Amino acid sequence: MQLINEELKPAKIIEVGTRSVCKDELAYAKKAGIEFVTSHQIIKEGSEKIAKELRKKLAPYENVYLTVDMDVLDPAFAPAVQNPEPEGITTTNLLDIVCALCDKRVVGFDVLEVAPIYDQGVSAVVAAKVMFEMLCQLEKARHG
Repeated sequence: MQLINEELKPAKIIEVGTRSVCKDELAYAKKAGIEFVTSHQIIKEGSEKIAKELRKKLAPYENVYLTVDMDVLDPAFAPAVQNPEPEGITTTNLLDIVCALCDKRVVGFDVLEVAPIYDQGVSAVVAAKVMFEMLCQLEKARHG
């Protein structure tokens, strides 16, 4: 987050699905105006409500870039990631949120943090599904 903020200087960064953050990261985020939506918030409030709030926060921006870190998912859904940690969101939560954000303003996206050698391909299949659904939603948004 700090590297992206300092190198690319985006107008806004919102981290969604956060489960653990150290004090230094929190202090930097506060200073830089980086917002967090925790996985607990998503589970408690629901992906539809979170997606609506995110769309509202992103409304003023002409261009949006989405990064999907597969660590956001609970290890039950994607065990082969760099930092598997309990209390992640479900694949359905993730798809609901990212697809709701895929509109004409999205200039690009990436999906990262999959280490397929650590499972039987489950995580790679989920990552492919996320990319496929995002591409479909982007196509729909562009040609509606």
